[in-house]
Amino acid sequence: MNTEASEKRPIQTSAEQLWSWHGGSGALIWQLMFGGETVMGINRFPQERKASFFCLESSSGRVLRDDFVLTFDNGESEAPVGDGWMIGLETVHGNLLFCHAYQAGSPEHQGIWALDLPAGRVSWGRPDLVYMANFGDAILAYRSIVFAGFPERDYFLIDPLTGRELEHLGTAHERPNRLRDAAQSEEERQGILLPDATFDELGHVEHIESGSMTVTVRHRMEHGAEGIPAWVSTLCVSEGDRLIHEAVMASGEPMPVFNSFLIKDDRLYYIKERESLVSLVIS
Repeated sequence: MNTEASEKRPIQTSAEQLWSWHGGSGALIWQLMFGGETVMGINRFPQERKASFFCLESSSGRVLRDDFVLTFDNGESEAPVGDGWMIGLETVHGNLLFCHAYQAGSPEHQGIWALDLPAGRVSWGRPDLVYMANFGDAILAYRSIVFAGFPERDYFLIDPLTGRELEHLGTAHERPNRLRDAAQSEEERQGILLPDATFDELGHVEHIESGSMTVTVRHRMEHGAEGIPAWVSTLCVSEGDRLIHEAVMASGEPMPVFNSFLIKDDRLYYIKERESLVSLVIS
């Protein structure tokens, strides 16, 4: 997938304030989450219907793990979870990244796996459970069961470090629902700022304000060399009237590419042309 070593090396300024990591030809960088000093995510290859996990050092873009494929023992050999494609991210705890597969023929999640990507290993897996919420010292999850011919949920609190049961809550849903509603969102837990969407006279606009900095992405319909209309997304970082950074995030797209940038601590992260993750200090 990532065939050339040069594609994996971050491009840095001398002050290491900007780096860029290329996920490989045909890649689609999908979902980002943050550990203590890491940025982690899924690298999807739609044409091959394959997906893998990556982990980078957030300050420099140094690759800590790439092309990590989650597998399980199917009794005969190791097989990719979710057929190597149907996987997603749930939450983080320290440097553990929690992911899921999907229920057969359904968009509903199934299974919880805790990945220690810097170490290149699965810390634990509970394919029998479904994630609901992260409280820091415990994870709320449930197991689907059938009682008297009707589907029910059996709720548990489990240890995020081991996957072991801390408390069995039973099938009554009142307390699990209260716990879930009281849990922080992932944006709050990880300290992430996501864009707001608006419109101007020319089309869609997304923006994030952080201190004196404003990050704006404008999505515009343009005509290419062959006269075929396509969407272009341009990112600008500014401080007052001063332009700090500008880049074309996406071009030649059949629709606007939304939600492809965020701010974490003092760094902006954005996905460029699907295949590259770029980060720079904006404080």
